[in-house]
Amino acid sequence: MAGARIAVGTSELRIHGQDRFLVDSELGLFAVFDGVGGVEGSERAAECAAQELPQLCRRLPGEPLERLARALTVLSSKIARLQLGATTATALWLVGEAGWWLSVGDSRLYLLRGRELAQLSRDQGEGNLLDSALGFPEPEGLLTRQRGRLDLRAGDRMALVTDGVTGDFPPDILRPEELAAALSRSSVQMAAEALVAAGRKWDDRTAVVLDWLAPTGARDPAPAPGGGSGRRS
Repeated sequence: MAGARIAVGTSELRIHGQDRFLVDSELGLFAVFDGVGGVEGSERAAECAAQELPQLCRRLPGEPLERLARALTVLSSKIARLQLGATTATALWLVGEAGWWLSVGDSRLYLLRGRELAQLSRDQGEGNLLDSALGFPEPEGLLTRQRGRLDLRAGDRMALVTDGVTGDFPPDILRPEELAAALSRSSVQMAAEALVAAGRKWDDRTAVVLDWLAPTGARDPAPAPGGGSGRRS
């Protein structure tokens, strides 16, 4: 990523094959997607979102959070139009010394700062029933209502996870202290693997863990022909 030193770790357990993740370190864009169970073919929705989000964020005008919201809105419409199913989306875009995030569904974003763990996103739904997802019919603006800005500090550790990690119902739900213990491992890769291993829900489990090490200057993420590409699992 231009303008910062970050470390990235990823881990996954595939059971149904509906999760995808995105790591675009050049753009500073990271995300997890979970195809909605019970909606036929939803792995295609997750695949579409993971593949196309970076290109949309590069191409669309506006500030980072506005680009991210527009990109997810475009993807939701495309997923619905092509009948690809539906998917959650939790994305984090690191620009300069800020993290811009947006969450749709029940995949989550966490921040570990020192010893304090904070859940930044909130589940949109209850248990395994979702109120919102890419591909669901929703009034314009409501789809991307859950968003925020994070002012980054050296040493911040962030995690994007699907609900296979966090769980929906007892006894599968991970307690905050379990999440904090997994995230506190000595490296981001070990932390990502620990999160996936800690999950108890019989479902796909995906974790992307980031360490914000130190800013080295900032640059606006203007579109760059041929620059960077999203990667998914």
